[in-house]
Amino acid sequence: MGLFDFLKGNKKEAGTPYSEADADPDNQAQAVQYETRLTAHELQADKERVQTIVEKMVDEDPFKHYYGGLSLKDVTPLTRRTFKYAEVTTMNVDFQPDGPHGVLVEVEGLPLGQLSGEKAEAIKAYTKKYVPTGFVYVSGGPYIEYSQEEEAGIEGHTPLGLDIFVQFS
Repeated sequence: MGLFDFLKGNKKEAGTPYSEADADPDNQAQAVQYETRLTAHELQADKERVQTIVEKMVDEDPFKHYYGGLSLKDVTPLTRRTFKYAEVTTMNVDFQPDGPHGVLVEVEGLPLGQLSGEKAEAIKAYTKKYVPTGFVYVSGGPYIEYSQEEEAGIEGHTPLGLDIFVQFS
Protein backbone atom coordinates (compact mmCIF):
# COMPACT_ATOMS: atom_id res chain seq x y z
CA MET A 1 0.00 0.00 0.00
CA GLY A 2 1.45 3.37 -1.06
CA LEU A 3 1.13 6.73 0.62
CA PHE A 4 -1.52 7.83 -1.90
CA ASP A 5 -3.65 4.77 -1.14
CA PHE A 6 -3.29 5.38 2.59
CA LEU A 7 -4.40 9.03 2.32
CA LYS A 8 -7.19 8.18 -0.11
CA GLY A 9 -8.64 5.64 2.32
CA ASN A 10 -8.71 8.12 5.24
CA LYS A 11 -10.81 10.87 3.63
CA LYS A 12 -13.41 12.55 5.83
CA GLU A 13 -16.95 12.79 4.62
CA ALA A 14 -17.96 16.15 3.21
CA GLY A 15 -19.67 18.31 5.82
CA THR A 16 -18.18 16.47 8.80
CA PRO A 17 -16.90 18.82 11.53
CA TYR A 18 -13.12 19.10 11.74
CA SER A 19 -13.14 18.08 15.38
CA GLU A 20 -15.75 16.80 17.76
CA ALA A 21 -15.12 19.81 20.05
CA ASP A 22 -16.36 22.13 17.31
CA ALA A 23 -19.54 20.09 16.92
CA ASP A 24 -20.39 20.10 20.64
CA PRO A 25 -22.88 22.94 21.35
CA ASP A 26 -22.03 22.77 25.07
CA ASN A 27 -18.39 23.60 24.36
CA GLN A 28 -18.69 27.37 24.06
CA ALA A 29 -14.98 27.93 24.66
CA GLN A 30 -14.31 26.99 21.03
CA ALA A 31 -16.89 29.28 19.43
CA VAL A 32 -16.46 33.01 18.96
CA GLN A 33 -19.10 34.71 21.08
CA TYR A 34 -18.47 38.33 20.09
CA GLU A 35 -16.09 40.16 17.79
CA THR A 36 -15.60 43.79 16.90
CA ARG A 37 -13.22 46.26 15.31
CA LEU A 38 -12.01 49.45 16.98
CA THR A 39 -9.87 52.28 15.65
CA ALA A 40 -7.68 54.84 17.36
CA HIS A 41 -9.93 57.52 15.87
CA GLU A 42 -12.98 55.89 17.46
CA LEU A 43 -11.17 55.94 20.82
CA GLN A 44 -10.37 59.64 20.31
CA ALA A 45 -6.64 59.00 20.68
CA ASP A 46 -4.41 61.95 19.86
CA LYS A 47 -1.59 61.74 17.28
CA GLU A 48 1.19 61.79 19.87
CA ARG A 49 -0.30 58.87 21.79
CA VAL A 50 -0.72 56.81 18.60
CA GLN A 51 2.86 57.69 17.58
CA THR A 52 4.20 56.56 20.98
CA ILE A 53 2.35 53.25 20.80
CA VAL A 54 3.48 52.63 17.20
CA GLU A 55 7.10 53.33 18.20
CA LYS A 56 6.82 50.80 21.03
CA MET A 57 5.26 48.23 18.69
CA VAL A 58 8.08 48.79 16.18
CA ASP A 59 10.74 48.50 18.90
CA GLU A 60 9.29 45.18 20.08
CA ASP A 61 8.76 43.76 16.57
CA PRO A 62 11.34 40.99 16.11
CA PHE A 63 11.18 40.97 12.30
CA LYS A 64 11.52 44.63 11.25
CA HIS A 65 10.10 43.75 7.82
CA TYR A 66 9.31 47.25 6.59
CA TYR A 67 7.53 48.04 3.32
CA GLY A 68 6.85 44.34 2.84
CA GLY A 69 10.52 43.85 1.97
CA LEU A 70 10.37 46.31 -0.96
CA SER A 71 12.68 49.23 -1.66
CA LEU A 72 12.04 52.22 -3.94
CA LYS A 73 13.96 50.42 -6.69
CA ASP A 74 11.59 47.43 -6.45
CA VAL A 75 8.44 49.50 -7.01
CA THR A 76 6.83 49.00 -10.43
CA PRO A 77 3.69 50.38 -12.09
CA LEU A 78 1.83 47.28 -10.85
CA THR A 79 2.93 47.70 -7.22
CA ARG A 80 0.25 48.89 -4.83
CA ARG A 81 0.89 51.52 -2.20
CA THR A 82 2.94 49.71 0.45
CA PHE A 83 3.05 51.04 4.00
CA LYS A 84 6.20 50.84 6.10
CA TYR A 85 4.51 49.42 9.19
CA ALA A 86 1.83 47.27 7.48
CA GLU A 87 3.34 44.07 8.89
CA VAL A 88 3.87 45.39 12.43
CA THR A 89 1.30 43.87 14.78
CA THR A 90 0.83 43.05 18.44
CA MET A 91 -1.54 40.99 20.52
CA ASN A 92 -0.77 43.03 23.63
CA VAL A 93 -4.14 44.75 23.99
CA ASP A 94 -6.11 45.00 27.21
CA PHE A 95 -9.54 46.29 28.19
CA GLN A 96 -10.02 47.81 31.65
CA PRO A 97 -13.44 48.84 32.99
CA ASP A 98 -13.34 52.60 33.47
CA GLY A 99 -16.37 54.03 35.20
CA PRO A 100 -19.91 52.74 34.95
CA HIS A 101 -20.17 52.83 31.15
CA GLY A 102 -16.63 53.04 29.79
CA VAL A 103 -13.70 50.82 28.91
CA LEU A 104 -10.08 51.95 28.83
CA VAL A 105 -8.19 50.37 25.92
CA GLU A 106 -4.47 49.77 26.44
CA VAL A 107 -2.00 48.70 23.76
CA GLU A 108 1.51 47.57 24.73
CA GLY A 109 0.68 48.63 28.30
CA LEU A 110 0.03 52.23 27.24
CA PRO A 111 -3.46 53.77 27.40
CA LEU A 112 -4.82 54.44 23.91
CA GLY A 113 -8.24 55.83 24.72
CA GLN A 114 -11.63 55.29 26.27
CA LEU A 115 -14.47 53.46 24.60
CA SER A 116 -18.07 54.16 25.51
CA GLY A 117 -21.46 53.19 24.18
CA GLU A 118 -22.71 49.83 22.94
CA LYS A 119 -19.28 48.39 22.18
CA ALA A 120 -18.01 49.27 25.66
CA GLU A 121 -21.01 47.61 27.29
CA ALA A 122 -20.55 44.49 25.15
CA ILE A 123 -16.82 44.30 25.88
CA LYS A 124 -17.45 44.68 29.63
CA ALA A 125 -20.05 41.91 29.57
CA TYR A 126 -18.00 39.48 27.50
CA THR A 127 -14.79 40.15 29.45
CA LYS A 128 -16.48 38.71 32.55
CA LYS A 129 -17.36 35.38 30.87
CA TYR A 130 -14.99 34.81 27.95
CA VAL A 131 -11.34 35.08 26.99
CA PRO A 132 -10.48 38.01 24.70
CA THR A 133 -8.04 37.70 21.83
CA GLY A 134 -6.98 40.96 20.28
CA PHE A 135 -4.82 41.95 17.35
CA VAL A 136 -3.56 45.48 16.78
CA TYR A 137 -2.39 46.58 13.33
CA VAL A 138 -0.71 49.83 12.35
CA SER A 139 -2.53 51.71 9.61
CA GLY A 140 -1.19 54.63 7.63
CA GLY A 141 2.23 56.17 8.12
CA PRO A 142 5.12 56.27 5.65
CA TYR A 143 4.55 54.50 2.34
CA ILE A 144 6.10 53.87 -1.06
CA GLU A 145 4.26 53.69 -4.36
CA TYR A 146 4.82 54.09 -8.07
CA SER A 147 4.35 57.56 -9.55
CA GLN A 148 3.22 57.73 -13.20
CA GLU A 149 4.48 61.33 -13.46
CA GLU A 150 7.99 60.54 -12.22
CA GLU A 151 8.00 57.00 -13.63
CA ALA A 152 9.66 55.80 -10.44
CA GLY A 153 8.93 54.83 -6.89
CA ILE A 154 8.17 57.68 -4.50
CA GLU A 155 7.75 58.03 -0.76
CA GLY A 156 4.75 59.56 0.96
CA HIS A 157 3.08 59.78 4.35
CA THR A 158 -0.44 59.53 5.73
CA PRO A 159 -1.49 59.95 9.37
CA LEU A 160 -0.72 56.95 11.59
CA GLY A 161 -3.59 54.96 13.03
CA LEU A 162 -4.27 51.74 14.89
CA ASP A 163 -6.87 49.12 14.02
CA ILE A 164 -7.86 46.75 16.82
CA PHE A 165 -9.68 43.50 16.16
CA VAL A 166 -10.94 41.65 19.21
CA GLN A 167 -12.96 38.50 19.67
CA PHE A 168 -14.22 36.74 22.76
CA SER A 169 -14.39 32.95 22.89
